[in-house]
Amino acid sequence: AVVSTQSTGRQLMTKEAKQAAKIEKKLKVILGGYQAKAVALSKQIEEINDQLDTVSVENVTYSKLRETEQSIIPYRLQKLQDHLQRQMEREKGLQDKFKSLLDQRKELTLDLAKLGSSPL
Repeated sequence: AVVSTQSTGRQLMTKEAKQAAKIEKKLKVILGGYQAKAVALSKQIEEINDQLDTVSVENVTYSKLRETEQSIIPYRLQKLQDHLQRQMEREKGLQDKFKSLLDQRKELTLDLAKLGSSPL
């Protein structure tokens, strides 16, 4: 009777072991898919975090650049206005010189005409 009980116990254990192996195999397939998905999602999260870090650094950099550029605008405007003023003064001076030279040419032309028409 003990042998029969042992044999029955072994058969029951074998049957349960096969069922457990079958369930473990199903779980492995299901969990394997979830694990692969988890790995892929973790990788995506890491990539997004890296992009976020990059964008954050760029944001800080460009914000500082904007501040710097905003603060330098009045200086640049003043430099341009000064340059424009100097150019306008230079042009006025050149126009005056040109007028003077035209007047001088006119006088010389009149003087030449007088010399050419007067008998020696």
